[in-house]
Amino acid sequence: MKRLYMCFLIMLFVPFMLGMGSMTGDDSPDRIPVTEKKFSAIFVDQMDVVTMCTDVSIEGKTFVEGVKGKGTYTIPFEEIKSVRFFLKGGELKGFILLKNNNRDELILNKDYKVYGRTNSGTFQIGISGLKTMRMGE
Repeated sequence: MKRLYMCFLIMLFVPFMLGMGSMTGDDSPDRIPVTEKKFSAIFVDQMDVVTMCTDVSIEGKTFVEGVKGKGTYTIPFEEIKSVRFFLKGGELKGFILLKNNNRDELILNKDYKVYGRTNSGTFQIGISGLKTMRMGE
């Protein structure tokens, strides 16, 4: 009976102990994804706060990914001048101005995070919390 009681206690506490490891995981605010290519950008959020960043990425990637029609498109940061974000009815649209002055529009994943480094630390924001992203020169 004692063994059964111990086994029950172990089975009860193991999931809680395993879950505690996620508290110190990679989503820490002082860590941002490291990318091979380095980009800078100026972000304006929904409250008109301007943030200048280096080491910019979206979900650790250096391109904007979205859907147009039935296809999934990726546009590398190298080709982007700016992106305006517009959330309406649960759908996040990205209006993209390319460096060659062409324009594109994609439906973006509103759950993605944007990462960067500022003069005073790191920067993280949900992509749906942004108004604009202007890529550095």
